[in-house]
Amino acid sequence: MSAMVDELDNMMDIDEDFHIQQHELMEAHPPVPTPAQKSQWQDETDYSEKYCDDIYEYRRVTVPRPMMTQFPPERTMEEHEWRDYGITMSRGWEHYDHHQPEANVLLFRRVLGTDPKTGQIPPEMATKVEARKCYITELEQARQRMLQEEARAREQHMSDMF
Repeated sequence: MSAMVDELDNMMDIDEDFHIQQHELMEAHPPVPTPAQKSQWQDETDYSEKYCDDIYEYRRVTVPRPMMTQFPPERTMEEHEWRDYGITMSRGWEHYDHHQPEANVLLFRRVLGTDPKTGQIPPEMATKVEARKCYITELEQARQRMLQEEARAREQHMSDMF
């Protein structure tokens, strides 16, 4: 009898492990949306007016919240990915960030003067784009240094208290 109970417990453990693995797999690779679902999402997607600075034009795309489960976590999407989900814009748009307060608002940008049919940027803008990228990298490095200094100062303050 004891052997039978042990065998049953073992089978239940294996079954539970299988269901956990299946759940993790589903989270890693959500089910592919149906054509009807994609069509509905397209209808519910909202595109902002464009706004710009001296290098880029920008726009926000608000997608239905259920659509968010399909997107890759922790990164922006390549053009072919967001197009596969039914987001439609002319060529050259880059999904560059997420709007932190509202996860279902995707931020896109495109270099000013980009050919909307080919996605090619004007040659004279390439230098400006590179300069902007270098500037952003410098800002991010300065921000990281500041955060590290603040953390060290907090640690020092805590050790001085004890």
